[in-house]
Amino acid sequence: MKINAIELINVLIVMWFIFVMKRQRDVTTLLLILFAYGSLHFAFAAIFLASNDSYNLLNAIHYEGSGVLARLSTMTLLVIVFVLLGQNARRELKNEKKILWHFSLVMAVVLIGYFLSFRLGDGLQFKNVVSIQVMLALLFMGFVGLRDAVALNSKSYYAWIVIGLIIFGFTNIIAIYEVFSHRSWAGTLESSGAMVYRASSILFNPNLYAFWASLVYLGCAYGMHTYTENRKLMLWGMVLASIAIYFSGSRSAGYLLLVVLIIPTLLMKERVRWVPLMVLPLTMLTVYVGAAWLAPALTSRSEGWHEIALLGERFAAAPIYLIKYILRLTGVPIEIVLSIEGRFVGEGRDSGWLVLYQDVGWLGLFSVILASCMLVVWGVRAYIAHPSPSSVYALAILFYCLLTGFVMRFQIFPVWLFISIVLIPCLVFWRQLSLPVLHIRG
Repeated sequence: MKINAIELINVLIVMWFIFVMKRQRDVTTLLLILFAYGSLHFAFAAIFLASNDSYNLLNAIHYEGSGVLARLSTMTLLVIVFVLLGQNARRELKNEKKILWHFSLVMAVVLIGYFLSFRLGDGLQFKNVVSIQVMLALLFMGFVGLRDAVALNSKSYYAWIVIGLIIFGFTNIIAIYEVFSHRSWAGTLESSGAMVYRASSILFNPNLYAFWASLVYLGCAYGMHTYTENRKLMLWGMVLASIAIYFSGSRSAGYLLLVVLIIPTLLMKERVRWVPLMVLPLTMLTVYVGAAWLAPALTSRSEGWHEIALLGERFAAAPIYLIKYILRLTGVPIEIVLSIEGRFVGEGRDSGWLVLYQDVGWLGLFSVILASCMLVVWGVRAYIAHPSPSSVYALAILFYCLLTGFVMRFQIFPVWLFISIVLIPCLVFWRQLSLPVLHIRG
């Protein structure tokens, strides 16, 4: 296993988080640390963008994977956090026996499905199943340990919000540099002959970058309704997230987010309910107009700006190509066909739900789908009982995570980590409404 000295950055990050945990180890802090580390885990790779041989260096890391230092530091942090979460959860287990039984049942059925579908010598299958089990365990321990939904004091967290937006701004600067300088790792040669450059920023992969930005977008959209005194900051957060999705070139993440944003638009009654739905397309349109028309008119060079504009054109054309593909019409470029079918066909398929079926069979897949359906029903009942921004966005976040599984593997790190973390507050909120947990009566 290769040792990359640059991965010492991961070691330093973990050491800092361990220092923080020595001072404060409540469940909220532990979950924030996990989300922060998941966001920074691949940050060391962005340093290679400064090299003239950036593509080969990044391609080697994607092919070989993380080295010893990154993996050991990740395992160390996860073990420490899980032990601390387990200590918090153990104190509440006597009051949550039904929840323990439900989670244990799902995990047991997934494990049985794995043994029934076992493929000798397939290490990836084992890793995928372990990821699912760890995701469920994290969701359970965080849910049980976090007794009350987090009520953040906006004044106390104002500085943290500003710092977070500044960091987000730097990630976008890296993304813009990737595309403008043609140094991004991810690229696609279209049948028209144009080369599409897609940014990964500090998230290592364009689709992961877009997924992460979408979760931040939903969080800011919720904050805009909840923390009205910080509405401008939340609006900026949505703008930055929109820019990140644009430069990632992830059409699936962008359109899934738009579909999910219809939920709060329809279910809420506030006048500003339309804002989250409009910020994403308007920001993307602004970036496109700036790159396609304004920048070339003000500067003498078109190189760089053309590649940025090309990303917007791909977003705009995606629905048309998708309709043509579904209706079996002509005029669908081969790269679009490969992009769609690559998520559902072949050994390297990207659909997390299909990969789950491949790894644990119908039995394991059914158990996870049933648990997911119960969460949906729980979320709907919570909204009916208490129609508030919290109940609406908890439902929206759940749907986004479930829909992402159709176009992205939730078995890879840190996707499963992010899914667990963002769903924990949703489950805690639903529990506060005193509704049956994972138990739907007729």
